[in-house]
Amino acid sequence: MHINEAYEHEPILPYQPEDACPINSCSKTASQCVEVTAPVTLTPTAVVGSISVACQGAPDVDCVTNDGGISCTLTITQKVCVSVPVRFGVTTDCDDPTIACAGGKCARCGD
Repeated sequence: MHINEAYEHEPILPYQPEDACPINSCSKTASQCVEVTAPVTLTPTAVVGSISVACQGAPDVDCVTNDGGISCTLTITQKVCVSVPVRFGVTTDCDDPTIACAGGKCARCGD
């Protein structure tokens, strides 16, 4: 059995000569995919400013007398405009990044 028969469909490639290597040395570049993680924490902020209240028009008054005529219940309804200024934002905090070797090959990095 020939050695390339063990790989059935993948013939052994011929040796690639080193064209630009100086005598007694050889320069190579190795590539490795890595995964870099940078955890970023986002925290919402909301600051409420001075609230203002303003009555709108005259109140509506509803008067109901009880069955015995002993008392009345007034229901007073007033339209009120309430303005609540809120300043929204987000603060960020970046924790220390981490790195780990990635499996497989990267596109454009050693293909």
